[in-house]
Amino acid sequence: MQTEYLTLIILGALLILSPFVKSLMERIGVPALVGYILLGFLVSMMNQQWSFMTTAFNNTFTVLAQLGIVALLFHVGLKSHTRALLAKLPDASLIWIGDVLTNLLLGFVVARYMLELPLETSLVISTAFSATSVAVSVSIWDKMHKLNTSNGQLLVDVAELDDLSGVLLLAVLLAVIPALQGNETALLPSIGMTALVVLLKLVLFIAGCYLFSHYLEPDFTRFNRQWEKSTTGLTITVLGAGIAIAAMAGYLGFSLAIGALFAGLAFSRDPQAVHTDAKFSYFYEFLTPFFFIHIGMQIDPGDIAPSIGLACILFIPAALGKFLGVAAPALRIVKKPDAVLLGLSMIPRAEIAMVIVYHCRQFGDNIVPDNVFAAMVLLAVMTSIFAPLVLHFLLKKHPGADE
Repeated sequence: MQTEYLTLIILGALLILSPFVKSLMERIGVPALVGYILLGFLVSMMNQQWSFMTTAFNNTFTVLAQLGIVALLFHVGLKSHTRALLAKLPDASLIWIGDVLTNLLLGFVVARYMLELPLETSLVISTAFSATSVAVSVSIWDKMHKLNTSNGQLLVDVAELDDLSGVLLLAVLLAVIPALQGNETALLPSIGMTALVVLLKLVLFIAGCYLFSHYLEPDFTRFNRQWEKSTTGLTITVLGAGIAIAAMAGYLGFSLAIGALFAGLAFSRDPQAVHTDAKFSYFYEFLTPFFFIHIGMQIDPGDIAPSIGLACILFIPAALGKFLGVAAPALRIVKKPDAVLLGLSMIPRAEIAMVIVYHCRQFGDNIVPDNVFAAMVLLAVMTSIFAPLVLHFLLKKHPGADE
C-alpha cells in the first residue's frame, strides 16, 4: 500500500476515534488529553509491529501537531481578557509569584541535585513544573457549580497567569539552551547576552501585537465582517491571522506557542472577534488532539517501564510544589480550607507543560532524553487524574468553596 494512502487511513481513523475517546474520558472523569496521548501511543505500538511511520508520515503529523499548538494557545489567548487580568493582578499576583518561584526552584533542585540530570534537562523540567492546566481543575469546579464563586474566579486568574508566565519562560529557555551548549568559560556572559536579546525581541514582538490589537485589528475585523457574508469566513480569516502571527514568532526564534498566545490576546479585546470563538471551537476540537496524539506517537513503548520510577519520583515535588506554592501565599487572601482547595487545583500539568517539553525535545535527546520525555508525559497523566479525583471529593465536602 502506498505510504500516503496509509497516512490518510490512519489520519481518518484518529479523527473518528478522537470524539469517542473524548466522550469516554469525560464519562470516567479523566481529561481528554489522557485519551489522546494513549491514542498516539497506540499508533507508536502499532509501528513497532508494522513500521509504517516513514519520514512523510512523521512530517504530516508534525505539521498537524504544530497547528494543534497554535489552536490550543490561540484559544487560551482568545479566552483571556488582558484588561480583566491586569485588574485582578493585585489579588492573584501574590499567589502566582509564589507558585512560579516555588516550582521553578523545587523542580530544578530535584532534577539537578537529586536525580543528577544535566543542567539543560533540569531547566526544562523546572520550567514545565511552573506551568499548570487551566482546563483540568476548572472543569471540576464548573461541574460542581463552584466556578462562579470568588475562589473559583481566583483559581482561573492564577491559572491563566501561570499559562502566560509558562509560555514566556519557554521563550527564554529556547534561547538559553543553545548558549548553555557553548564554551563553558564564556557561559555566564553568553547566557546573559542571550537572555537580554531574547527579552528585547520579546518586548518588540509584544509591542507589535499591542499595536496590531489597538490600531489594525478593529479595521481588519470590520473589513472582513463587511466583505464576508457569513461569520464562518471571519473565523477562518482570524484563524489565518493567528497562524501567521504564530509563524512570525517562530521565525523570530520564539515558539509557535508564544505567537499563538499573543495572537489570541490581540483579538480578545474585540467583541466582534471574540464572537468567532464559538465557530473557532470546531477548529480547536479538530486540531488540538493532534498535538497530544503526536506526543503519544513519540513515546517508544520500551521507554515506558524504565520511566515509571522517574515519573513517580517527579510526581512528589510536582504535587508538593504546586500545593505549597499556591496554598501558602493564598492563606493571606482566603481561609485555610479554601487555600487547600486552590493548592490542589493547581497540581495538574497538562497543556502548557507538554508544550514546553515538546518544544525543548526538538533540541535533541541530550536535552530531553527519551526516558525523561516519557516520564514527563506520565507525570502529566498522573497529575491530571490525581487532582480531579481529590477535588471532586473535597468540593462536595467543603461548603466554603461557595463563597
